[in-house]
Amino acid sequence: ADLEREYREQLLAGDEQIPRRMQDLRDNIDVKKWEINQAAGRYIRSHEEVQHISIRNRLHDFMQQHGAELAATLAPELMGYHEQLPAVKQSAMQHSVDYLREALSVWLAAGEKINYSAQDSDILTAIGFRPDAASRDDNRQKFTPAQNLIYTRRRAELAAR
Repeated sequence: ADLEREYREQLLAGDEQIPRRMQDLRDNIDVKKWEINQAAGRYIRSHEEVQHISIRNRLHDFMQQHGAELAATLAPELMGYHEQLPAVKQSAMQHSVDYLREALSVWLAAGEKINYSAQDSDILTAIGFRPDAASRDDNRQKFTPAQNLIYTRRRAELAAR
């Protein structure tokens, strides 16, 4: 915001040094926008990783407690699973996933209240359901590896001045 204000002031000032200073300000603004984009991306990836870890851990716990019962329920698809050819295993797994998806859809359609697991409730509540809208907006623009390298160099050049 300060850089943008200075940029506008320089436009109105009418000085001989303006072209060089204006380019410096534009470069600085571009680098700051890139830095914000990168920070927002790191925040979003961290948010997703926390959710991923929570889901993976809770599903692991669920399978430790109920895996045998779940496999018994899906036995018509999974019986003899370990002795099957890879293509048959893949088909059995896909059919089982389809049954689980259907069961979850029916359960969700019943309107049951969904809560975070007790073990992860505090951290999941703290980080929120989705990354905030401002961070998602800040991370919309995508940069190629070459562009990231250019901005990294520009940032170093600006810091050296």
